Amino acid sequence: MAFTHNRRPLAEEEKSTDAAKARARAMELLAGQELSSGILYERLNRRFTEQTSAAVVAEMVEREYVNDERYAEARAHGLLAAKKSRRAAAQNLRQKGLSTQQIEQALEVVYTPEEGGEDPELEAAAALVEGRYRKKLEAGRRDLVVAALMRRGFAYAVIKEAIKRVEEE
Repeated sequence: MAFTHNRRPLAEEEKSTDAAKARARAMELLAGQELSSGILYERLNRRFTEQTSAAVVAEMVEREYVNDERYAEARAHGLLAAKKSRRAAAQNLRQKGLSTQQIEQALEVVYTPEEGGEDPELEAAAALVEGRYRKKLEAGRRDLVVAALMRRGFAYAVIKEAIKRVEEE
């Protein structure tokens, strides 16, 4: 159950300029989870002025408490574990405010097959077909399986190979 705060957004003149409090809030936020610099800035900006928020984020980056490349790679690993396609992962990372270079680098690390290993994206698609869409496939509704995987962002070649794998088992 999610708890929501019914606080109204603070007006700019109500926001604090106290860097020590902003630093403490940043540490609270970062203690719970890895955040990108953009997300940390947005969250700090709810209570603190833009200048204070930017200064604290810059300090957190300098101290390496915040590292966008590390965040992008960790997030990409999580998205692959959630059986997301490379395309869906890229979109999610873009929504987190990461640069194109950071996104490409993270996806290259996470979604590139290891030497002699399987394609991680193909493995994710095959796992979805095996688990979630097997009954539809057995019922002869291959079209629904293809459509569902395409909506998830998988390329047709990956979908075709994933279905072929499951049918051969």
